[in-house]
Amino acid sequence: MPIPMKLREAVLQARDQGCSYKETAELLGIGYATVNRILRLHRETKSLEPRPRGGGNPSPIHGATAELLAKIVAEMPDATVAELAAALMKRSNVETSRSGVQRALGRLGFSRKKSPSSPSNATRPSTASGAKRSASS
Repeated sequence: MPIPMKLREAVLQARDQGCSYKETAELLGIGYATVNRILRLHRETKSLEPRPRGGGNPSPIHGATAELLAKIVAEMPDATVAELAAALMKRSNVETSRSGVQRALGRLGFSRKKSPSSPSNATRPSTASGAKRSASS
């Protein structure tokens, strides 16, 4: 989360009044490095507005490719994410990773598949041989 604009302005005002970085940090209850970053930003851009957040690489799984992924999930509902990734790369010209497919599935509204199973300490249903033992006791 970016530093509030009022705090940025207070740092600039303290500097204009002749306070050192250390004095400004102590006065405002922030770190020395924060004062340094705010004043460096002001020197470089002549503004206190925060820089835009950095991006990453955009996902190749959008539009028609995302629709294809949803179709593959419908065709292969029990497939693992790795199997879905392999099927997607085979059927489209997209090169992606298992984790990229996992994130795309999340954007499409699919949640992580959880296999239905009973807890390991659950009482198991009796078998035919178990029933014989109980009856003979």
